[in-house]
Amino acid sequence: MKIVIIGAGPAGVTAAETLRVHDHDSKIIMLSSEPYLPYSPPAMADHFITGSTLHLFRGRDWPKQTGVQYRKGAEVTRIEPDAHRLQFADGRRIRYDRLVIATGSRLYAPVAGSGMTGVHNFKSLSAAEAIVARVKSGKARTAVIVGAGFIGMEIALLLRELGVAVTQVEMLDQVMATMLDKDTAAIALNLMRQHGVNVQLKTKAKAFFGKRKAKGVQLASGKILEGDILIAATGVKPNLDLLKDSGINHNWGICVDDHLRTNIPDVFAAGDAVEAPDRLTGETFVHAIFPNAVDQGRVVGLNLAGFDIRYEGAERMNSLKHLGLPIMAAGLKEGDEVLQEKRNGNLRTIYLKGNHLVGFQLVGDIHAAGILRTLMIQASDIRPIKHALLDPNFGQGMLVWQAVTPSG
Repeated sequence: MKIVIIGAGPAGVTAAETLRVHDHDSKIIMLSSEPYLPYSPPAMADHFITGSTLHLFRGRDWPKQTGVQYRKGAEVTRIEPDAHRLQFADGRRIRYDRLVIATGSRLYAPVAGSGMTGVHNFKSLSAAEAIVARVKSGKARTAVIVGAGFIGMEIALLLRELGVAVTQVEMLDQVMATMLDKDTAAIALNLMRQHGVNVQLKTKAKAFFGKRKAKGVQLASGKILEGDILIAATGVKPNLDLLKDSGINHNWGICVDDHLRTNIPDVFAAGDAVEAPDRLTGETFVHAIFPNAVDQGRVVGLNLAGFDIRYEGAERMNSLKHLGLPIMAAGLKEGDEVLQEKRNGNLRTIYLKGNHLVGFQLVGDIHAAGILRTLMIQASDIRPIKHALLDPNFGQGMLVWQAVTPSG
């Protein structure tokens, strides 16, 4: 059996590793369009700030240890499902018995001109290396970022750390609107400004402009913002160009069933390229975060190995660690009941629906995040411990105590 995996991010890597644990015989070929070993996009900021190599989350000998044929610089431009074949940018072809599409995503903004040369994709290590090289050479001193979501904020903080003057425009009235509630967002905004990022809320970008390459952003107000570095980062867009004429169903992301199979036989998909149901709401959309990619890769690997494994759904979760004060948000940011406490510069907000925890936001002290997440995804009845959820000492030990302490 020849298994071909397009993409070397966390979803593709996890699929390969999981499959190999249970299948020692199949030939596994992994294709990466970049000239690097597998890397983790969320860890790139630390790499550029501190020189850490943690973004290379698998060692140089990973292909040999895993028994994977790893092909760098292999850009797939076409999938031919009827022939079980892929075509590369240079015209070469390769056959497969089973295929995994784990092509990831790129930065995106629904703004005219966002596809112009000069609007950078900081989600690619190749593109990020080029930007940082310009900064370090003194050729780039200013930046304009459209969007103040999670990725846009991380990029802004990184560029400030490198000495770049950063202006960030956001059309909404808060940062990270999809994940953070108003109170937590206000703290994040204040910290961003303390780091020197010029965040402008309720400011809509109309278009990137330039002749041969983009050189600035025109706002809806008519104002012009020029920058040496321009980034569109209101969200991410799955890398799906290779699906053209393939017959593989997709909307914003690839459509999959509850085993992460596409509508085409022998073709699976995982990671940022996939539309998957939210495990809390059932709503289907692209959940582009590292833990989801890993979990989906595991499910695909097990199904390729012959198991019958359903995907339970994706999580909503983000954390900001470069603000000087950690912030973590998970699940929903609304509920029938809200528990909140501010103490010693820390903020804890917990959202409940019925007798279940459906979301939480932590600022400063985030030590309880793991157990809160477990309570949330397991839909645990929180009535016996509801009174303790805001306790700064809340954790696993308290759950055990509750379990063995007689009531009444």
